[in-house]
Amino acid sequence: MNDKRTSPLVLDAMIVTGNTKAAVKAARGGSSDLWTVPPEHIHYDPRDNVRPLNKDRVRQIADLIKANGYDRKKPLGCFVRKVGGEDRIFVYEGQHRYHGALLAISEGYEIDRLPLVIDEAKSVTRANLIYAGIINNDSEKLTPLQLAEQIVELQTLGEDNKTICSRLNITDQTIRDCLLLANAPREVHKLVRDQAVTSTLAIEQIRAHGPEKALERLRRGIDTAKSLGKAKATKKHIEAAAATPTAKKISETQAKSLLQALQSVLHDPMFGKLSPGTIDGVHTALGPLSDLLDAKPTARKKYPVNEPNEHGVYTFERLASPKLKTGRTVNAPAEIHIAQTAPGKWIFGTSYYMGTGGGSTPCSLRDGDPTYPTRGQAIRAAVQYFTRLLEDPRLGNTKEAPSVRKWLDGLYAAPDPDWTEELANAEAK
Repeated sequence: MNDKRTSPLVLDAMIVTGNTKAAVKAARGGSSDLWTVPPEHIHYDPRDNVRPLNKDRVRQIADLIKANGYDRKKPLGCFVRKVGGEDRIFVYEGQHRYHGALLAISEGYEIDRLPLVIDEAKSVTRANLIYAGIINNDSEKLTPLQLAEQIVELQTLGEDNKTICSRLNITDQTIRDCLLLANAPREVHKLVRDQAVTSTLAIEQIRAHGPEKALERLRRGIDTAKSLGKAKATKKHIEAAAATPTAKKISETQAKSLLQALQSVLHDPMFGKLSPGTIDGVHTALGPLSDLLDAKPTARKKYPVNEPNEHGVYTFERLASPKLKTGRTVNAPAEIHIAQTAPGKWIFGTSYYMGTGGGSTPCSLRDGDPTYPTRGQAIRAAVQYFTRLLEDPRLGNTKEAPSVRKWLDGLYAAPDPDWTEELANAEAK
């Protein structure tokens, strides 16, 4: 018997699924823009994405995929690039979903195909990829520093400020602020990336005091914040530090660098050619510190002449950066390869794997390639090559970059025991 004092619970009607093809046909829709492709046939280049890959986010997406399956309503944005005469599909939007799927597959989850939309070839330019990457990251906005890096690249590609403002819906002032930050010393960029200060505070200090003075003020503000137990410096910390006078003194790190530089002078093969007063000054300065000095470099070593294989690649000596742990593996993220092709003729090659990017140059010698008179000069040339590579934010912002930079600095500052007076005279001509 129904109780009139109560009313029945009204439930939503059960969903009755319909025919997809019939619905699309009735709506006069099409399917030519959406493709499904096996994951192993989709390629990736970190330079096509404005944001560095976040491995923690990849891990989270992989776990969600394994728990719920890949959401086919979120296709990857791709374009087709010619590589060695072959047409290859590259992902430029949805890199975290793509890498999350690959990680899930590597851990046993099966995904036969991934949905993707491929841009028309006529619309694919480096500038359009950058614009799309910035706009499509709107839900997770780029930091001012990341935006600055992309604006600089757009300007390099010939985009004028009016176009950039229009397509990104930003103001001229935003561009000016971003360029202030982009042109700041690298140490300022590191402080921002390490979240020791905000981009806004860094821009404000640069605008008011110039880049070098701003760096000094930011560093002192961070020290003040740390003394108060804070991880990030604010404007209040900057102003408090600026109001406190500091005595000019050489830091321990600077003192060590000066000592190492003076020691390099002492051990340089050309040291005996300096004036007697300079030689006596170096001995006087380093004499009391002899226990802190490294052992004198060994005598000049005779290196073998390396031989090329059938492909013209020489056997080489390998110089590897300190090993770092990535996932479950421990590898050197960067290597320099050097070879002596003939007496007094050295060449170099490189290899690296940093972040999600990698590359190599063979240790080979073709017509027009430079050679170097000593092993040390070949190493220094390789260091300069690597340093230029690290200017690209896709490599320079990776977690491996600080360790690689420190390793390169040490190689570049090392003395060259094979450098002679004859070589110095020849270079001066």
